Order: sequence, then C-alpha cells, then structure tokens
Amino acid sequence: MSKQSETLIKNKPLNLYIDASPLAESRITGIPHFTAELIKALDEHPDNGKVFNLILLIAFDKRDKLSRWQFKNTHIKDISLPMRLLNLLWKYRLLPPMDIFFGKGVYLFPNYKNWPLLRSKNLTYIHDLSYLRYPKFTQPKNLKFLQRGVNRWVSRSDIVLTGSDHTKQEIVDLLNVPEEKVIRIYHGVGHSFYYPRSSNEIITAKSKYGIKGKYILHIGSLEPRKNLINLIIAYKALPLKIRQLYGLCLIGGGGWLNGKIIDAINNAQTEGYNIIQPQSYVEDEDLPALISGSTILVHPAVYEGFGLPPLQAMACGVPVLVANNSSMPEVVGEAGVLFNAEKPEDISVKMDKVLSEQDYREQLSVKSLAQSKKFDWSISANELVNCIKKGTETNG
Repeated sequence: MSKQSETLIKNKPLNLYIDASPLAESRITGIPHFTAELIKALDEHPDNGKVFNLILLIAFDKRDKLSRWQFKNTHIKDISLPMRLLNLLWKYRLLPPMDIFFGKGVYLFPNYKNWPLLRSKNLTYIHDLSYLRYPKFTQPKNLKFLQRGVNRWVSRSDIVLTGSDHTKQEIVDLLNVPEEKVIRIYHGVGHSFYYPRSSNEIITAKSKYGIKGKYILHIGSLEPRKNLINLIIAYKALPLKIRQLYGLCLIGGGGWLNGKIIDAINNAQTEGYNIIQPQSYVEDEDLPALISGSTILVHPAVYEGFGLPPLQAMACGVPVLVANNSSMPEVVGEAGVLFNAEKPEDISVKMDKVLSEQDYREQLSVKSLAQSKKFDWSISANELVNCIKKGTETNG
C-alpha cells in the first residue's frame, strides 16, 4: 500500500461523494452508461472502505432508480428535495453549498454541471466540447445550457476530468483551463460483458430483433453528429456483390433533428437497399451478441469525446472503421481503419476493402482484441483514485 493510502487510512477514509443523477434516466445510454460503469468499478475497488467511502447522492424521489445496479459496497444518501425542485434551485443559482449538508470530502460530478461547495474538493467531468466545435449539431436547449454554464462549472472545479487526450487539449485551448488542472482518464469497457459471443447467442439475439443474414453495424442515436446520411450514401456505393452479402444494421433511436436521416433510411429501403433497423429497443444484455454477429462496425461520427461503440466492438473481436477525427483514432489505435467522414466515397472504399478481404479482417480482429485490453473500467477507477489521493495529499 502506498504512503498516501497509509496516511489517508490513519486519518480515516475520506468521503467520495458522487452526483448520481445521471443514473435516474429511464434508459441508460451515453453519460449515464459511463457513470454506472465508473461507479461499479469504484464500488469494487480495493481502496473502497479503506481509503475512501463511496457515497452516492440522489434526489429522494429517484432513489429507487439506483437499485438496478445492486452496488455492494456503496452508500446512498438522499437529497431531501425532489429532482425537479433540485434542478430548479440549481438552474437559478439558489442551491447552497451542498457539503454543508453532507459533509466535507471529495465531490465527483460525472456530467458537466456541478454544485457549489464550501470546503470540499470538486472533480468534474467534461466529456467533449462538441457544442463549441459544432454548435449546429447540438440541441438548441442543450447548447444554451452548456454555453451559459461550462465556464462557471470549470472555474469552481479543482480538477477537470475527461476521457481522451484530444478532449483534454480542447479544454485547455478553448476554455483556457491550465493544463495541470485537466486530467485525462480513459473510459473503459467491461470485458466480462463485452467479449466474442457464441453462435447460439448470436442467432438468438438476431432472431429476437428480426435481423437476418450478414451485416455491417452502426450503434448510435439518430442525430446529425453521427453522420448517418454519409454512411448510407457510402453503403449504397458499395459494389452490388458486397451489398447482396451484407445489410447495414442501424442500432439506436431517439436523437434529434433527425428528419433528414429518417428520410434517407426510408428512401434507401424503398429503393431496395438492405437497411436494417430493429423495431424494438435493443436491451443492453443483447448488445454484445449483436456486435459479435456483425462483420464490421462503422462509426462515421463528425466528432466524439471518446467513442464507446468502437471500443465495445473491438472487445468483441469485431473489426472497426472510424472517422479520422477528434478522439476516435486515439481509441482504436492501429487496430482500426480510418476514413474521412466528410467523404462518403472514402468510407465506401474502406468498407469494401475490409469486407472483401477475409485475411485482412482476421488480422484486424486480432488487433482489435489486443487494443481493447488497454481499456478497462478497473484501470479508469484506479487512475481516478490515484488522482484523488494525490489531490488530497498535496492540498490537504
């Protein structure tokens, strides 16, 4: 055990409070998924209960939402306000320093916004700056929310956390945050959940969602930033013999400003192209099998703060093709095939090569599995704990 750990134990464990409000969402995607996985890893961390006590803070009327994860070594404390009132007080800057009520400690905020604190450490995750880079791809309500708030949230953070070196540099450059204040901690993937699944599991999952034959996979919401129209154009440009063998399967719904995307899907289907969309929401438990059943995963987003679907696919041994922008090359390393997201012809050529050459696919599959091992939520949690130890040791 390190001297830092021994010092903290002598002084009794510090309280690590986490704003658990992202876990109150009805569907766990994106940041809620990140929050859940990070908390799971902290829950299982060997220093939990020794160096720190893990405490989740949640509005009392949303407490029941946390039961789905069955955290074993985590305390839950109710905020004595309903979520709606809590958000209103926060919105109008009427929320008092929250550590007055819960005590001194380290407060971790996993979703951009944070609370005022009086005498505690503030760690806040900023996942990406797409709202600055591509404001047209951000929902107007969310754009206004971020434009008004991010600088304030960053200024009252002792440490700003983010998931990639690319985003770290953007936070430094675009928000004028001192580099030493920004810590990059890579996100992880649950290797006990995302791994190559058996043929039987794949067949069962495909049957459940009405997916037939071989397919190219995309996972992501229907929104402009995901660049699905260019993916559809690229798929339509594939040689006929390839399209006869492989459909294009799109998993993910919701999103916003998606009228043109839906039109592009419907038009392609009407023209006879094999665009597959599961008609029901794909449950998390079925995702690894559907990923494992795909031949390749293509992720043509215009911008990503990290890019989790390619990492999940690599953990399942699936070759990935990603846009050569933002953080995605950083995540896939030499295991991924890169393309220009703004050029559908480049996407199409790269897909054709991987789909046409089995040996090449097999090489990419081996590289994908190896690359994915570099990312694990236990590693993420350990780096976060070390960050907290260093901060408390240095600043008291």
